[in-house]
Amino acid sequence: MFNFPIRSLTGRQIVALVTLVCFAMATSAYAQTAGPRTYDVEIVVPDGKKSTETDADIIFAEKTFQIVPDKAKYKGETRDIAYADIKQADQSYSKKPMLSGGGAVATALLIGVVFALPFLFIKKKKHWMTVQAGEKFAVIKLGDRNYRQIVAEFESHGVKVNDLKEQGK
Repeated sequence: MFNFPIRSLTGRQIVALVTLVCFAMATSAYAQTAGPRTYDVEIVVPDGKKSTETDADIIFAEKTFQIVPDKAKYKGETRDIAYADIKQADQSYSKKPMLSGGGAVATALLIGVVFALPFLFIKKKKHWMTVQAGEKFAVIKLGDRNYRQIVAEFESHGVKVNDLKEQGK
């Protein structure tokens, strides 16, 4: 039917093959893991005698993750925690952040009962995560759209995330 010279057919095949390889590399996991991943969250920080939820970014790097508050006022509350140092990570969907038995005792000792009081007045259910690493800890409110990705990020770095359920409901 069509009579193409053999040279032009080979050249087109090479161009098509190179284009296909470039497309495959751009969409592969290799291209996706080029840098640290960042997600929008809220972190609970002390603000005088009370605690406040403030917007923050959680940044997952190779060996550590970092939670950086957006507001300059709370930049001193930046958390930088190595995955190897994490003792416990709990995820819950509740009106307030839930802790396992040991996590509740550790957090109460670290931050005191005064900081837990504001959580009693939260009405709407949200996704929460508490991360404890010795003296360092973080109480994070996750978004409805990104909580699965954040839990998967922790688990892909070797951190077991406990899924706590509300009891009696």
